[in-house]
Amino acid sequence: MNLTRTSFLRALKIGGSVLVIALVAGYSIWRSLDYARGPHISIIEPADWATLQASTTDIRGRIERANSITLNGKDIFIDESGNFSETIAVFPGTNIVTLTAHDQFGRTAEKRLTLTRSD
Repeated sequence: MNLTRTSFLRALKIGGSVLVIALVAGYSIWRSLDYARGPHISIIEPADWATLQASTTDIRGRIERANSITLNGKDIFIDESGNFSETIAVFPGTNIVTLTAHDQFGRTAEKRLTLTRSD
């Protein structure tokens, strides 16, 4: 088989087109994987099973791939970056705090914190 200039250019165009299509498809899949994973909650402070002395504490953290979050069923504010901070009362003994993040597709992620207050 002789490779002529025309057949070489045709092969080069087809190969380039296939490469561009593969790159676009790969990039699209890579960008959509975050949405497929659903919401995620990261708690910065306090640590799970922390023992506290004060009657209040700040719960700080960050949510990803979610548009709302609740703390024990109450909506809390999140900024544009997904950061949240909420002050809660800590009663003597064991306190269980539940954070639930919701995304636009109806998926949820839940994180529980167990805090102990000792006087």
